Amino acid sequence: MQKVDIPEDVLKIWEKYHLKENIRRHCVKVMEVALKISKHISGIDVDSVKIGALLHDIGWAVTDDPFKHFIKGAEILRREGLPEKIALIVERHFGAGLGREEAKRLGLPNRDYLPISLEEKLVCHADNLVHGDKERGIEEYLNRLDKMGREQPEFRWLVERSKERAKRLSDEINFIISHKAR
Repeated sequence: MQKVDIPEDVLKIWEKYHLKENIRRHCVKVMEVALKISKHISGIDVDSVKIGALLHDIGWAVTDDPFKHFIKGAEILRREGLPEKIALIVERHFGAGLGREEAKRLGLPNRDYLPISLEEKLVCHADNLVHGDKERGIEEYLNRLDKMGREQPEFRWLVERSKERAKRLSDEINFIISHKAR
């Protein structure tokens, strides 16, 4: 992997936690997509978007549980002394976020994991637009969720909520782009 444009602090965390190469490539692609979108939005903290995107999946280094990787990732970043703003990007990036009720139903700590800041929303949305290290459209993401719902019917309730939230998030980002152009 090229180390161009990847801050040394990010590389150190990736190395310390032995983040797998395929996840690193995914994070780089999410960063590229997020930064591409951010060029069309004024008032966004581009540095936080960049770092947050590069570290959004660091939790996969310590867990294989898709419902915990974002929580573990935020814990890692807080332990490593990164700003809370970055930890929240990581903690709130799953799907299009999780509400308190959904988190409780999944056995997670009882709080909201919904993206709030523009930076959180942008990284969350960019992650939805990347599969592996390839960019895709929002419709492909929604189709992938449908497939997950068919393959794991016990999570159909979550898939439906995630689809609705992902559509709203996509619409919101597109609205912001069209109204807050630089």
